[in-house]
Amino acid sequence: MFYVRFVFFRYYEKMRIVSWNCNLNLKSKFEKVSDLRPDILVVQECERLPEDFFPNSHYLWVGQNEKKGLGVLIFRGSGKIHSSHRHDLVEFIPVDTDFGSLLGVWAFNHRAKQRYGEGFDGATENAITHYEDFIREKSTLGVVGDFNNSIIWDKNNSRTPFQNTIERFERLGLTSVYHSTNNEQFGQETQGTLFHTKKEEKRYHIDYLFLRQTGNVTVGSYQDWIEFSDHVPITVDVKN
Repeated sequence: MFYVRFVFFRYYEKMRIVSWNCNLNLKSKFEKVSDLRPDILVVQECERLPEDFFPNSHYLWVGQNEKKGLGVLIFRGSGKIHSSHRHDLVEFIPVDTDFGSLLGVWAFNHRAKQRYGEGFDGATENAITHYEDFIREKSTLGVVGDFNNSIIWDKNNSRTPFQNTIERFERLGLTSVYHSTNNEQFGQETQGTLFHTKKEEKRYHIDYLFLRQTGNVTVGSYQDWIEFSDHVPITVDVKN
């Protein structure tokens, strides 16, 4: 799809982007995650709320389940959902903010049809194809969120291996800032972002920040976050 957009961005010397799967009920966990002082927060499994519900922030949300969708909270400046958004590509949210644009992710893969029926697609590959022009824009910061995937599972997913997704992002000029900063290979991460059934030993790295720029990356600790979710936040500080 071809489109032209005219968006005016403010200049900020630094920005902080956080992605966190809150595992429902963001209202009760807002104070905890806001302590990270994000400029942009991409949050998965969150409820639908008015745009001005949270103090000193702007809340954008998409989803099919009022209690469990995908949101973006903007703490400095304003934002809006981009016109290229397709509701059948659950859960992906393209947003324009004063910092730049980004595509938020909560990928389902094959589970989208199981949850919402025929006509709904949660596959990352299909979303990248649709949003490719949006991602290519110089003003787009990157693609951020819970991908529910890792190359450790590629042997069992020969149709759409996650390695293909990584390579597509690389061709689009995007790099996983966690891996580039820590000099780690995909599938060999030393820090997990998901703790399955909230067990510390069952850790997986499935949340990613694919950005044009690198920055300082922090992954939340199990001890600090397991009370609130089975995921921990992943944070990057980027200089403009």
